[in-house]
Amino acid sequence: MNNHKTGMLTVLQNRDFLALWLSQLVSKVGDNFAVIAALVLINRLAERAGIAVVVIAAAMTIPQLFALASGVIVDRFSRKTVMILTDVLRAGVILLALLVQKPGHLYILYITAFGVMALGALYIPARNASIPNMVPEEHLLTANALVQATELASLIVGAFLASLIISLTSVYTAFIVDSVTFFISGVLLIWARIPNARRTTPTAPRGEFHQFWEEFTEGLRYIGSNKHLLQLMAITTVATLGLSATTLLAAAYFEQLLGISAQYQGFLLGTEGIGMALGALLISIYASWARSRQIVSVTMIVLGGGILVFAMAPVYWLVLIGALLVGLCVVSARTTLAAMTQALVSDAQRGRVESAMVTVIGIGTMGALIMAGVLGDIVGPKSVFMLTGVVVLLAGIASIFTLRGAEERLLNNLEP
Repeated sequence: MNNHKTGMLTVLQNRDFLALWLSQLVSKVGDNFAVIAALVLINRLAERAGIAVVVIAAAMTIPQLFALASGVIVDRFSRKTVMILTDVLRAGVILLALLVQKPGHLYILYITAFGVMALGALYIPARNASIPNMVPEEHLLTANALVQATELASLIVGAFLASLIISLTSVYTAFIVDSVTFFISGVLLIWARIPNARRTTPTAPRGEFHQFWEEFTEGLRYIGSNKHLLQLMAITTVATLGLSATTLLAAAYFEQLLGISAQYQGFLLGTEGIGMALGALLISIYASWARSRQIVSVTMIVLGGGILVFAMAPVYWLVLIGALLVGLCVVSARTTLAAMTQALVSDAQRGRVESAMVTVIGIGTMGALIMAGVLGDIVGPKSVFMLTGVVVLLAGIASIFTLRGAEERLLNNLEP
């Protein structure tokens, strides 16, 4: 997987992957319209905006914790159909936000966020499980880097355009734009050839629930018996925790530790975004000479160091350096871990494994929410930063040894 030099332009020449990538770019831009609009509505309508932000963050995270069951659907049915259908449904669900007109209607916004993310928890495993069937194995790392780059580009473009359109029209226009982008995403996917999962066993003539439960437990057994997969999931969770904790605690960090206005959080997020862009662009260069385990280990160790810089930096410019390192390393580590996971897993089980990955990422995000909301108040953001940095650093060191078996399996092209 990492002995081939593959540029992003080479991967984008793949017509089917290009359609998938463009659909992601469009829908992710729309997603950020909805996020900005939701925050504007909360600031306008909520009596306690801070609590409302935590509630909507939880509503967006909780569906990921239960995403594992969606993998059965991804492995049983056409992945292309699943993605198109979830795009169409999200296009309709997001329009519920148009009903939020006064403080008493905010619960509708929370339900909308939950519904969109629940459908996303079905879409993402289908997308990730499809990528290895659309590109050759030597292109996996670059293809996943492009997916990460899409999320970054959409964050920057979507936030800018959303702010502009909301200022020129109204906050509700942003939700309509998000709905349209979901439809466009679904149309783009129609032109992509996405193979269905290759089932290893025929579907038995049993009841639907019995069959669903049997395949669900089969997926759990498959994951539980694959130590390499469990190691990849654990490291992915820690990487997610590191990024989410730094982002959530940034405002409190500026105010309490550096005495800098929270408005400078924009510079932090922008610098972190630049780091993410660099990570996405450089990953194909890494792939030409570095092994997957080396990429994960080095980036996780540097990520832990970057988070510690956050905690101990006495001046603002060092904080920005830490943000740059965090963004670069998270993208590099997450991209490589995703490519390793896809290459390790048989196609028949890939949907269930990818849904499990969505779950562990949700666990990492929820853990960061708890750390920011509970530990941040008890021990302060500096201590939480230091704890997170040490945990990520130790995970990077551990990955040097724990990922050796997974890497050897990939190099030998063995089935798990």
